[in-house]
Amino acid sequence: MILTSALLCLSLNLYHESRGEMIPGQYAVAMVTMNRANSNPDNVCKVVLKPHQFSWTTKMVKGNQLTQAGEPKEEHAWSVAQTIAKVVLSGRFRDFTDGAKFYHANYVKPKWRLSMVQTKVLGHHIFYRQA
Repeated sequence: MILTSALLCLSLNLYHESRGEMIPGQYAVAMVTMNRANSNPDNVCKVVLKPHQFSWTTKMVKGNQLTQAGEPKEEHAWSVAQTIAKVVLSGRFRDFTDGAKFYHANYVKPKWRLSMVQTKVLGHHIFYRQA
């Protein structure tokens, strides 16, 4: 499957990055993706597929093609990810992350966080914007 649709790319990113989170945490991950894309749906796939941006793409995307390993297997989580992506892409959802463009799981401590401003903690993720 070639990844060119903003809805597909954002849905996959939500599914792989945050399906274990409560709904607000999944929306926050969507907001980070959109903030990186400058709120432009045309940029979503470029952001999601950019190397070293989201860990899941390293093994599950080759070029701009989703590998079999990247195909969603949890039906409910996939449905939720698609719904959130549709709402966010429609522009009907306000960014409540205070402009966050970065996040990490709360069990890791990447060095880059020291140069950032923390904006939110939701579930197992900590969100940041540039200082």
